[in-house]
Amino acid sequence: MFASSLLLAALALPTVLAGPALRLRQSGCNSGTPGEFGTAPNITLNALDTNAANSGGQGLPLVALITSVSMVEAIYVLATQASASTRPGQVLDFSLENGVLAPIIPNTFSGDLDVQSGDVLQFASGNVAQLVPAEYCGFANTDPNGGGIAQPLLGLNGDTSDFALCMSGDLDIAVFQPTADNGGAYSLDSCTSVDILIFEQ
Repeated sequence: MFASSLLLAALALPTVLAGPALRLRQSGCNSGTPGEFGTAPNITLNALDTNAANSGGQGLPLVALITSVSMVEAIYVLATQASASTRPGQVLDFSLENGVLAPIIPNTFSGDLDVQSGDVLQFASGNVAQLVPAEYCGFANTDPNGGGIAQPLLGLNGDTSDFALCMSGDLDIAVFQPTADNGGAYSLDSCTSVDILIFEQ
């Protein structure tokens, strides 16, 4: 009896260990991880508080919001639609194309800008002078029991667990691995850990 109980406990241990922590061990985009994808032509993004991840909620819709415009390009930040609601220049629809995440802007090139630890998630459109890296991917839920979050998660270089929403003035913006050393771009004390959910249209 004791031996069979010990065997059952040993068999259950990998299942317990492979829960939410599994998302921390993704080995980057283009890794061949089950459920990983690098292309989705028409998507929207929502931010779900990780403390509410099991609540069945769909989170807060995110938009690309114009923060600056020059003669050749426009720069956008990823912000909650609610905090950006009174500002012009919002884009709700995105595409993920071979790892490049971009707001969908008719007849205009757009793409994501390079993101390092502590950076705000940004995009550019127009005659983009910066590097447009292919660093994003999605991870579909492959749990055969349907556990966890039903929607695919956005990953940055395979990391789905280090996004946050942080206040920047009156805007609630998306940040990767928030840090106090951010040049005043956002308030670290205001940051809330989130999963970024992908909704395919």
